[in-house]
Amino acid sequence: MRRSVTFVALLAGAALLGGCAVSVESRLDDFRSEGEAISQQIVESIPDALVAQADSDLDSTGRLAPSSGDTPQTPAWWEVSTTVDLVEEPTTSEQAATAVADALVADGWTKAQEKGSSDPVYQTDEYRRDGWYVSISWVLSAPDIVEDLGVLVVSPDTVRGDHDEISS
Repeated sequence: MRRSVTFVALLAGAALLGGCAVSVESRLDDFRSEGEAISQQIVESIPDALVAQADSDLDSTGRLAPSSGDTPQTPAWWEVSTTVDLVEEPTTSEQAATAVADALVADGWTKAQEKGSSDPVYQTDEYRRDGWYVSISWVLSAPDIVEDLGVLVVSPDTVRGDHDEISS
């Protein structure tokens, strides 16, 4: 009896120590690369004739769940935000959004149900695939409105892991 109690105690101790040594596997590096590639594919699906300048404004950053602490186990995700400046002609933003929608749906993305917008000018289309989320922001043509297109790509959730540079 005493031997089995000692054995159980040793197993419990080994499990406890082993649990402390387990590293947390973060996919943020993979998600960064994939998110930036998805964003680039979206930008490339816009016809060249609609794009004012070839370089788009890209912001790529990791995010932590708010109020979840700041440990390797903290939930995290990657976001890529891009703004594409379009030529200043009526309907270019709408045309670009239509081209992006066609490309995303052809690539297997599912468009979210239309929610309707109370704003008569600014529109947002949402897409999902394999845990990824894409938001396309565009404008209906109106006087004095800049024709541009915003792209937001959000990865599935992972954990922060050893990405100490990401904080809440």
